[in-house]
Amino acid sequence: MLQELLASVVSVLIVDPLQAEMNERLAQVRAPQAVVADVRTCAEASLPKLADRAAADPLWVVTTAFDVWTGRTAPDQILGGTSTQCDAAIKAARIYLESRGA
Repeated sequence: MLQELLASVVSVLIVDPLQAEMNERLAQVRAPQAVVADVRTCAEASLPKLADRAAADPLWVVTTAFDVWTGRTAPDQILGGTSTQCDAAIKAARIYLESRGA
């Protein structure tokens, strides 16, 4: 039950805002829907690992949420490294954004 609560908190405070930011940036440069879908899947798949981290280090949730909400932390800094799937999705999004100058 605690794990589910932490997952909800991490989702609302960290993952959802990061996913929204990435979706907005990718929409602005008219990224293919496959790239957007991969980022969405990555964000959803990263939740259990991030919830585990939150359980181990509650201060991480507070500082990371603050950094996300103030824009000091990029999505790839949080989502990258949570899985090989996320690494590939973030890399594809980053390449697409950089090629479009975003």
